[in-house]
Amino acid sequence: MRIYRFRVLIDHESEAFRDIEIGSEQSFLDLHKAIKDAFGFIGQEMACFYVSDENWDKGPEIPLADLGFGQDGDATPALMDQVLISDHMRATNQRFVYAYDFLHMWMFMVELIQASEPEKGVAYPRVVLSMKEAPGEHSKEDDLTAGILEEEDPYATGGEEHQYEEEEEDEHFGDEGGDHDEHGHGSLDDLGEEYR
Repeated sequence: MRIYRFRVLIDHESEAFRDIEIGSEQSFLDLHKAIKDAFGFIGQEMACFYVSDENWDKGPEIPLADLGFGQDGDATPALMDQVLISDHMRATNQRFVYAYDFLHMWMFMVELIQASEPEKGVAYPRVVLSMKEAPGEHSKEDDLTAGILEEEDPYATGGEEHQYEEEEEDEHFGDEGGDHDEHGHGSLDDLGEEYR
């Protein structure tokens, strides 16, 4: 078994990255768990790897779960727990793109930087280098709700109630001494002779 060291860089302004060593006969599910642990992500969100190239283009997909279909109508791809790391090692600088949480779309660039023999007594995968503080797993939720939750309702009345004393009501609505009924209308007696 060979040990591959991957540099895993999160696509975020923090530019945080971790170097993770994993065995060639371990699965992409093992790498998935190692990346989550290394960046402090504890959720159970959907995820996938894409076999990539020197331009970070997305190639064949290696999903976490069976969604019943492949990309562009292709056959359903093999899952992370069925695919070994060695199955997709084609170059000395092999690259993968790792996507976690399809709502918030955390993206990671995974690049092979070294291959070596395993050390005796060492459990793999393991983090061998950690640089810069990673963003919080739920920090993108603030971005998704920005400008929504803080906005005031343009139709809100402000909760103000206007109450008038009886005299004020008479003053506001022109009541001049009871010639009007309770609805503000005059009586038939107020009409001229021609309307009777």
